[in-house]
Amino acid sequence: MKYLVRSDAVLTDAVFLLVRLCVGVVFIAHGWEKVAGQGLAATIEGNRELGIPLPELSGAFLAYGELIGGALLVLGVATRAGAAALTVIMLGAWVFVHGGSGLMLQNGGFEYVMVLAAVSLLVLAYGPGRFSIDAVVAERFGAAEPAARTAGDRAGAAG
Repeated sequence: MKYLVRSDAVLTDAVFLLVRLCVGVVFIAHGWEKVAGQGLAATIEGNRELGIPLPELSGAFLAYGELIGGALLVLGVATRAGAAALTVIMLGAWVFVHGGSGLMLQNGGFEYVMVLAAVSLLVLAYGPGRFSIDAVVAERFGAAEPAARTAGDRAGAAG
């Protein structure tokens, strides 16, 4: 019965690893396209055309934020910083680009950025889990207990 409200710590952290890897790879691909594919100048121009404030700054933040933030998620290094940047980027995409087009992606809607924002926010709130470089460093250098807790530990404490 306890498994209806709590999950095994190792399983939860393994799933967090899988989520970080999947979402991180998606962000890396989108960031790489903006940096090396279409190029940063095109990203900046696109932001300008969409009316996104400070297109030079926001374009660079968007392109490099997706690329670097995705890599941080994959590696599990500075994971919360990467997740924070990605959350901001996806909320910006939701507000400035997709928000007025409804939910469905085929209509230009926000479903995709909503899910990416939610996952990024979840990683920001719960951290990377035990299968990350962040957790290894925290354990090695005796980080404060709340920072070193795993996602599974938090799930168990909540139930």
